[in-house]
Amino acid sequence: MNPETASDDEFLAAVESAEWPGEHFGHREHVRLAWLYLRRHGPVEGYERIRGTIQKYATALGAPGKYHETVTRAWSAHVYVALKETPDLNPFSAFQEAHEGLRDSKLLSRHYRKETLEAEAARRAWVSPDISPLPAFP
Repeated sequence: MNPETASDDEFLAAVESAEWPGEHFGHREHVRLAWLYLRRHGPVEGYERIRGTIQKYATALGAPGKYHETVTRAWSAHVYVALKETPDLNPFSAFQEAHEGLRDSKLLSRHYRKETLEAEAARRAWVSPDISPLPAFP
């Protein structure tokens, strides 16, 4: 499978089965995964799928400690707000182009101090922002 041309369904199936190449699962792919799940399943079920899939994927790639609860939830909030603004925008590349802020992997620094996000407590469980509030997310 070509990571550059994979359809949304191919992408999801490959990530869910841990067949997506780890070296091609960066920031963009995390956002794409969130966009797909939130769009298809809504905020509550979508978020549970995001969490579960990333945890399983990281474990399958031999990096179970890499999952970060606070980062996952905070990014999901940003993707969800953007999705509400442009619910019918498709494909993902058009969504990403319309919401350039989602390309900035440092976006969470507007909400959190570096020390807060680097803390093990934030990795294991949700930690509220300590600089500015996140967008509303169920």
